[in-house]
Amino acid sequence: MKLAFEVTKILVPVDFSETSLLALEHASIFAEKFNSKLHLIHVYKGRDIDILPDVTTPRMSEDELKQRIADELKKHSASLSAKGISSDVEVREGSVAKEITIAAREVEASMIIMGTHGTSGIEEFLIGSTAYRVVTASELPVLTVQSHNKTANYSKILLGIDSSSHTRDKVSHVAAIASAFGSTVHISALVTEEHEEEEKIFNMKVKQIMEYFDHRNIKYEHDEVHGDNIAEMVLAKADDEGADLIAIMTEQEARTGLFVGSYAQRIVNHSKIPVLSVTPFEIVERFSQSDLGGDYRPFYI
Repeated sequence: MKLAFEVTKILVPVDFSETSLLALEHASIFAEKFNSKLHLIHVYKGRDIDILPDVTTPRMSEDELKQRIADELKKHSASLSAKGISSDVEVREGSVAKEITIAAREVEASMIIMGTHGTSGIEEFLIGSTAYRVVTASELPVLTVQSHNKTANYSKILLGIDSSSHTRDKVSHVAAIASAFGSTVHISALVTEEHEEEEKIFNMKVKQIMEYFDHRNIKYEHDEVHGDNIAEMVLAKADDEGADLIAIMTEQEARTGLFVGSYAQRIVNHSKIPVLSVTPFEIVERFSQSDLGGDYRPFYI
């Protein structure tokens, strides 16, 4: 809750698969709500006529294929412009996750919105691969969208609060989205057996968050959830509440939090609704932009 979250530019990776185009739809709605600009990027990794099966042929040269890709991006940009949404396009070559994180830094994006898997045949866009590498390598918030996330109304946001010191770092991001979309935030204190004696600490965190939301006229409700597996608790609670978005932290150091390794990965990979993954302020502040770099792998996955 330390910093206000402003969305001025959104980077959207586009591989022309169903999920990447759906993510673009979600990004366009965010752009309208926040009056922000979109940056559409395609990372080219060599000849693959499945990228654009309707407009490419095996006889096309590399340069011709890249131009077709750029032209297709420009078509999407023109469609966005017709809706009053400003955007620009870019085609890069290299490692998909690396180039996405580098591009996000270079264009000074506020966040990344991307599909969690694709049907284009590009292996790097498979669920749990590129999307999760971007989530864990990016200092920016990353919103991941799956193929069944057809709507983007974000009327209810699930905000899980655990025992980690960084768990509240995502609150300002949630507040900004809730304010823009008129959402209700469902605050759930996630209590595992080993932390049941910390009820006062959980209550204090939730109280501070409620005061923060009160000050910003954000609607909320709250409860307490007990269980053994944080990921399963979050996914089940989101389903029970009919949530449209889950907000999590990407902290991967086991000593500082519960959303580590398989917990965060399971939520990102298996959620039925979009997931907003936020890197803890401490991690972002610890490394300069140049230190992080596009190939920085802070979480060892």
